[in-house]
Amino acid sequence: MDEAKNMALLFFLDHLMQKNGRRTIHDLSCQFGARGFTQEMRDAVGTTQEGLTDFLSQYPSLFTVEGDQVILKGYGEVDGKNQLSKVPPNGRNRDYDMEAVEFFEAKLHKFGPELQIKSLLGHRSQAAPEVRLVSGRHLKEFVEFLAAQVDHFVVEGDRVRLKRMPEPSEEAVELDDEGKPLAGIKAKQAAVDFLKGVLEQNEEAPIPLDAFYRRFCERFPHAVRQEVATNPKELLQFLKLNRNIFFIRSNKVSLVKNRPEENGSESGRSTESVDSMDNNNGQFLLNKENLHRIHLVKALKPAQEVVQSLFEDVNAQADKFVGIDFKLVKLGGQTEEFLSLIVVASTMRIGVFDMANSDSILLESGLKNLLESEAILKVMHDIKRVSTLLAQRYAVNMRRVFDTQVAHAVIQHEKFNKSFPELRAIPFINLRRVYYPQSLMLTDLTPRSWNANPNWGSRPITDDLLLSAAEECHTLVNALYRLLNSHLAQMSLPFQNLFEEKCLEALVPSPSKPPPQIPQATSVYRPPARRTQNSIITPITASPPPAVSPNNFLRNNFQNGTKTHMNGNRHSTTSSPHAADVKPKMVEAATQTFSTGEITVLNVYFDQ
Repeated sequence: MDEAKNMALLFFLDHLMQKNGRRTIHDLSCQFGARGFTQEMRDAVGTTQEGLTDFLSQYPSLFTVEGDQVILKGYGEVDGKNQLSKVPPNGRNRDYDMEAVEFFEAKLHKFGPELQIKSLLGHRSQAAPEVRLVSGRHLKEFVEFLAAQVDHFVVEGDRVRLKRMPEPSEEAVELDDEGKPLAGIKAKQAAVDFLKGVLEQNEEAPIPLDAFYRRFCERFPHAVRQEVATNPKELLQFLKLNRNIFFIRSNKVSLVKNRPEENGSESGRSTESVDSMDNNNGQFLLNKENLHRIHLVKALKPAQEVVQSLFEDVNAQADKFVGIDFKLVKLGGQTEEFLSLIVVASTMRIGVFDMANSDSILLESGLKNLLESEAILKVMHDIKRVSTLLAQRYAVNMRRVFDTQVAHAVIQHEKFNKSFPELRAIPFINLRRVYYPQSLMLTDLTPRSWNANPNWGSRPITDDLLLSAAEECHTLVNALYRLLNSHLAQMSLPFQNLFEEKCLEALVPSPSKPPPQIPQATSVYRPPARRTQNSIITPITASPPPAVSPNNFLRNNFQNGTKTHMNGNRHSTTSSPHAADVKPKMVEAATQTFSTGEITVLNVYFDQ
């Protein structure tokens, strides 16, 4: 009877925690018929509302009964584990902590031995009420529970693994040619060779995925598994990157035999085109050995040199194109977006331009000219996400763009006859999986980093962050542009025109997003001026004002505080009404700064 009382007590504790700590007696009595509330528990509590009230009143340290309301004491202040510790131990001989440990160990043995913590938390609903209580209800409490069980679990960031995982013997650990542990591309290739050999020894029958993963764990240590797959689900994704070798059906794996290409594939690509791309591609691999090919630029002078080198690379290419990528950060309460990194790649080098210190790296290094050039094709994924930001905040209007997001949408539209509103935007990692999965094998980045979203605003920039920043551009230049372009070239002329039209639409700034607010200058400073013969004072300018294109004349009107006629003629202007409201004030020379607009730059000189 005491055991039944304790189980009923745990049941109502769990129910109240899920219902914000307050329910009526009537609501709790309705749980008598719930699944998991046994007949013994009903007999221990009493089958009426009065009996339930008397039962709960016996535990004033846990419940407060006010009329027909039952309140869980300390709800929101302590977690489920502390609540459970107050359950009277009389007649209880079960170790709920150990039951919870055994439950989650079993799940890791089945789905692990390493999982994301939130994935393991998803299995909590299958546990008994006491296991759910001691392990914590929310993610933070669950992490604290796992971290406290140091003899059973190892918590690393957002992942958890078994303390005692299956590991191969030290003699079986494979080393590379230099005698170092396998890592990066070498680890992935070694895994492919081993898994292929396992299947060649069992050609008569496919191997279940769970058994296949156990063979993988017996062969490679945890350090290599982190480079390839830490659980059967990740191994499945890894095998799909090598569709030309492994065939998966009904969670069973076998070797690929001569079989026709599936007509309903998402990309419609052919195996021959991918193999040809692998054989004819001379692009350098993206790994730490080739970090010297990635030029991190933080100042104007080096930026000009890198841009000049990129122009020379493009002129030497048969196809005049570069890969472009923009890494953004959000500031000001996650409302204001800024450029953090601009990545430009040719077939020979990758330039990573750090925008954290100055916009002049974009505006004065020649990078703006490259982005606005009609002679160079810019290949990037999803230009729509940055076109408005570039036009409104940096006055950059990109031209001649090959958008791989648009290319994929046009291919889907032509293949499945779906309208564009019905087509989903595809993330870049999935674009690689569809059209060129082998590219994920040719990188040192681990599978756990593929779906991660790095903080592009963090400084200093580490080697790993630099590799992650260059990954997208490298893949665009390496293969994706040629694959998608060759596919579009096989389409009829109306679809090719549709692709160009959609790329132009993606370049147009969004009219629903207002331009950033430009603060009005409040100083009495005026730029130097010269007096002419007619006694007309004209300001000295370093260069004539740029012409206003139809695409951005409205943006210039808001930024310059002037009204311009539709013909773009800047000589026909009227002053903004806000300019007349500014009262002149005296400002000491020592307090004048560039940021307040009291000092302007007429020319820039560099020391040779």
